Amino acid sequence: MKKLCMFFTLFLLTGYLVIGQTVQITGTVTNAEDGHVVPGVTVTVKGTTVGTITDVSGRYSISVPSGSSTLVFSYVGMKRTEVEIAGRTVVNVTMESDYLAMDEVVVLGYSTRSKNELTGSTVQLSGDELRSMPVVSIDQTLQGKVAGVNISSSSGTPGSTQDIRIRGMGSITGSNDPLIIIDGAPVVNSNFSDNDDISSLSALSALNSNDIESLTILKDASATAAYGSRGSNGVIVITTKKGKAGKTNFDFSASTGFQNNAVQGRVPLTGAQRKELFLEAIYNSLGADYGFDESEAYDFMVDNNLDFGDLQNWDGEEPRWDKVVTNKNAPVTNISLSATGGDDVSSFYASLGYNKTEATTIVSD
Repeated sequence: MKKLCMFFTLFLLTGYLVIGQTVQITGTVTNAEDGHVVPGVTVTVKGTTVGTITDVSGRYSISVPSGSSTLVFSYVGMKRTEVEIAGRTVVNVTMESDYLAMDEVVVLGYSTRSKNELTGSTVQLSGDELRSMPVVSIDQTLQGKVAGVNISSSSGTPGSTQDIRIRGMGSITGSNDPLIIIDGAPVVNSNFSDNDDISSLSALSALNSNDIESLTILKDASATAAYGSRGSNGVIVITTKKGKAGKTNFDFSASTGFQNNAVQGRVPLTGAQRKELFLEAIYNSLGADYGFDESEAYDFMVDNNLDFGDLQNWDGEEPRWDKVVTNKNAPVTNISLSATGGDDVSSFYASLGYNKTEATTIVSD
């Protein structure tokens, strides 16, 4: 019984010590711009899980463990603020607005608007995001970057046109390509090569990704309304870099690497498989009419020279033509040099780019 009493006595003393190790701090949080109180501000003790929020009058009250020296105030749209307690029991805080998210603008081609003024579906990529991707055509940088945008290559040749679908298939017979605007001027992204049978060439391949300031994709009807029916398949707005007043600055970048096919693809038939299919086709086409079975198809072919001597002269070798035409570790080189500067009256921006990208198949550059 005596031990039990001593245990309860120590327990009560410990509770009093814990209570004595906290300090009650109160205060009011106001806005630096207009002086109004700010309700709903999260107040926490740095390095602990102790926290509270301000009431409708902007006031708060928090029990701070001894040894803690800093209070952290955070609120959406305002800068995170840390305040030293410094032995005080009343800590009033003035918070400043954070305009970083509010000042973000979206380029629409015909105007620029603050992001919080837009109701349409838009995605904007900065030039820094684009220049890190070593591609020949600027539209290739959209692959995997924008949700709901499907991009596929029409050819394996570097710089070939891309099939871009922003709003899906809107027409069976008409074009489904989006409208492309570069610095306010519409651009036709069709095939510019001389021969459609060999490969294609995109007009955007002439644009250096290092010269892009921003790229905006307008996806829904409200965002593309200003372009009328031409924007029915979506709009891609490209803004290039402009000159900036000040001392002339030079920017140089260079990169080199290699590329290979991501997947092997279909394996071509071997010589033995082609022979089997050819003889089977002869039997299926002529066997019933000329009265021979499948085992006699080869002799019938030889007697009538149906292969023009090609199969008869085959030596049995099995070349893999898919490997013969593959350009393994195809090199990719990008070099860019730009200069910008000017004064209060005029400014300039000039650039020079070099791209050497070999295809993963020989004789297709």
